[in-house]
Order: sequence, then C-alpha cells, then structure tokens
Amino acid sequence: MKNKFVLLLAAVCLGVGSLTAFAQQIDAFDPIRQDPNRSGTIFYMYDHDVPPYAQPPRGFKPFYISHYGRHGARNHSSDSDFSAVLKLLETAEQRGLLTGRGHELLERYRAIYPLLIGRGGDLCDLGFEQQYKIAHNMYKANRRVFRKRARVDAVSTIVPRCILTMSAFTDQLLRENPGLQISKQASNATMGYLNPFSLSNPDIQPTDEGYNNKYAYWQRDFHRMCDSLIRPEVVFTPLLNDLSLLDEIQDGQHLERSLFSVIASLQCNGQIQEDLWEFLPEEERCRLYECYNFRFYVSKGADTLYQKGRQWAFVWRTLQDIVDKADEDIASGEYAARLRFGHDIIVMSLLVLLDVDGYNVPAREISDVKNVFRSYEFPMSLNTQFIFYKNRRGEVLLRLLYNERDLALPIPDCGTPYFYRWEDFRAFALERISVAKHILANTQAPPKVKNY
Repeated sequence: MKNKFVLLLAAVCLGVGSLTAFAQQIDAFDPIRQDPNRSGTIFYMYDHDVPPYAQPPRGFKPFYISHYGRHGARNHSSDSDFSAVLKLLETAEQRGLLTGRGHELLERYRAIYPLLIGRGGDLCDLGFEQQYKIAHNMYKANRRVFRKRARVDAVSTIVPRCILTMSAFTDQLLRENPGLQISKQASNATMGYLNPFSLSNPDIQPTDEGYNNKYAYWQRDFHRMCDSLIRPEVVFTPLLNDLSLLDEIQDGQHLERSLFSVIASLQCNGQIQEDLWEFLPEEERCRLYECYNFRFYVSKGADTLYQKGRQWAFVWRTLQDIVDKADEDIASGEYAARLRFGHDIIVMSLLVLLDVDGYNVPAREISDVKNVFRSYEFPMSLNTQFIFYKNRRGEVLLRLLYNERDLALPIPDCGTPYFYRWEDFRAFALERISVAKHILANTQAPPKVKNY
C-alpha cells in the first residue's frame, strides 16, 4: 500500500493524471521558497500592509459590524515538542554525538528554551500587537459605527489565548473611544457557535470533535504521506554523528516534526530573535508543509475525498449566529458591533460554507491538495469583518473583509464591486445553511476506530 501511495505522489509530480492548470503553471512550493515562514502553515504572521478599501456607493455609510477573529500569534501548543528537541540534543551532547552544526543548534536552542517551555499555546507579545493594530484599523475606517457611547458585544471561546485576544482588541477600542459600552464574556454557553467543532455543539459526535481527531477517515493517508515524504536523515545527518539515537529518544519522523513545529512557531514570539530555519533544508520544509497543509485541508477545507463536507458543514451555527444577530441589531439598533474571538479552523470552514472563490476548490486527489489550498493564508490573528452600510432610505448593504481585504462573494453585487444587498446575502447565507444541515443529516461521524 505504501508503495502505491508513493507511486501516486510520483505520478502527480511528473504531471501524469489530473493536475489542474494552475498546478501545471505554478509550483505550489515557490511561495515557501521565497519566505520559509510560510512553510509553518497556520503559524504564518499577519500581514498588516493593508491596501485601500473599496469605496461604498454614494450615500451609504457604515453603521454595524459583525466580526469573527482568530486569536493572536501564539507559541506552539505542545510543551512536549519543546522538551523532546532539547532532550535529543542534550543526550547527543552527553554522548559526544553532536556535529559542529549540532552544537550550534543546541547552543542557540538552549538560549530560547526558557521562553518556550511551560508556555505552550500562550498568546505572545506579537499577538497582542496584532490585535491592537486590527482594532485601530477597524475603528479608524468605521468611526461612525463606534460613535460616542455605542454598545459593543464581545465573546470568546474559553481558551485563555482567545480571552486575552478579546481583551487586547477591546482595550484598543476603548483607547480610541473611552465612551464605548463594551460587554465581554467567555462561556460554555456560546461555544456551540464560537467553536462548532467542540462537544458544546449538539451536532458533534465525539469522533467528529476537534481538527486532528484520531478517528478521522483521512488520518491513515496523512500518516502514509508523512512516511513517504519526510526524510529525517536529511535533517539530522548534519547534526548527529549517529542517527540510531533518534529511535532511542522517540523516532526520527516525530522528532523532525517536533523540530519543525518549534521552528515554525518562533516567528510568533517577539521575545525571540532567533531564526532556526537554516537547520531545516529548503526541500524538507516543502515536504513538511505539504503534509501539514494536507491535514488542515482534509480536516476543515473543501475536502470531498473523505468526509463529503461533513466537517465544514458544522460551522452553519457560526453563520446562523452572524445572520440572527444582524437581524436583531439592524431592527433594534441596540448594538453597533458584534465581536467573536476563536480559532483558525472555524474561518477555514466558514469560507467554504460561504462558497468563496479560491477557498471552495475540491482536490481531485491527495497530491493535488497543495495546489488548491494554502494554509499559510490563515495566519495568526486572521479575521472576517462583515461591514454593514445604510443610506437615508434605509437600504442596507454588506461587504466582507478577510484579513482587512475586500473579498468577493458568489452572489451579484449591488452594482459596486464587493458590496452586496443585505437581503441578497441573507437569502444566500440561509440557503448555504440549509445545504450544511442536509450534509450533516446525510453523513455519519467516523466510527470509534483509531485510523492510524
């Protein structure tokens, strides 16, 4: 089976079979080679170089915002990976097995280790800064929304980094306008729509939960991909005089993946100036990226190879909350903004649910995933902003910003690019919610059998 899998990968790389025209023209790894931080997938940092927004039609002014944002830049979530890398290097040092390059890596890693261990998944200083900048930009572009004593509702998942992200964002809004009336909460009561992949969602079964569920249908192919692509000897031969140490500590592939995760996450921590990408050769970075990119896609992207849309369909509850709250707030005028703080995987699936061009493309086969999905496009502090506009006649328009950039929706605009009639978007959103509910009603959670 493994040989067949390798042959499939090789065939696609040679252009045999069903590569898309995009893949034939552009090497999916070129952006990785240009910026190694992109190989870190969802650790990639937010780009604050925001282009000018499209201008609304004449007479329309912003009056309401509905938002969902990912937490700010964080450390890698696994302390065990931090310690595994140090254990390997220190054991090799004790036994005289480090090369000159190995000694260099150990010395540089030891210096930053205290800033990492015990802080797995913590919001970093750069994560706070990202939120300050995004909140400032939102306020600056929509001063009419945040008028005088306007009411703002902010909700977060119960994960500490998300709660701190919410606080950073709202603190900045209060610096912009101290008169804002902002309510904040983080509660299990809101988890069903803030993280619909959690067991707080009544649609979810235990074997659906999370993004890296061990029961997922795709897990077996993910591990086969790792086995066929990842080459620990490429990474560790320059560092160690005896590679048999790898299996003694853990195993070569897991240790390489641990090292990769640690290095990828360093870009998120402003206290750390080290860049250790030089210890992962370029082509190995590309292979690691392909594996992790595949996992995000089949877990929460537009995958049709394994789950027939079951995973992305769960975020119908998030979209339903956006629509319902907008209905209430447009009618009552009580709230000027609804701010939601959670995780990248919700937005990955939300863009599929909204059928947004570029995020809704199904891969034809395993090796095509890297050509249709780029996980570095879901960076730390990613955000969606539904900005509502109104004219004197009471007509309501909506635009969608993704990472503060205009995003086109698959419905007719109002005559001005990127601006849509609220009633048209609302009907479209409810239609997509019905599609999602139909998918969930006609698919089953994976059986409780470990898939690797």
